[in-house]
Amino acid sequence: MKIIKRSNAGKTLVIDIDFKDNVITDICISGDYFAYPETLIEELEEKLKGKTLTEALKIIDTYKDKITLLGITLEDIKQAIKDAYDNLR
Repeated sequence: MKIIKRSNAGKTLVIDIDFKDNVITDICISGDYFAYPETLIEELEEKLKGKTLTEALKIIDTYKDKITLLGITLEDIKQAIKDAYDNLR
């Protein structure tokens, strides 16, 4: 499932995510925002695989002091994942 959101800063966030039995099986976080260091987005994607929604949201919170995002926020990522999960129902 693909979720496309426009942030308050005007940037686009794209979450391509798959769930099976309420567990994230695959996720790709992309868009026209900037992340420093860039490698942490890939690391975050890997850490979210195999996790439930609740676990994933907690993991994202641990990146608050690790990553700098310009154009989107970690809350934007969390909301997009929640929206994808809600669309399953």
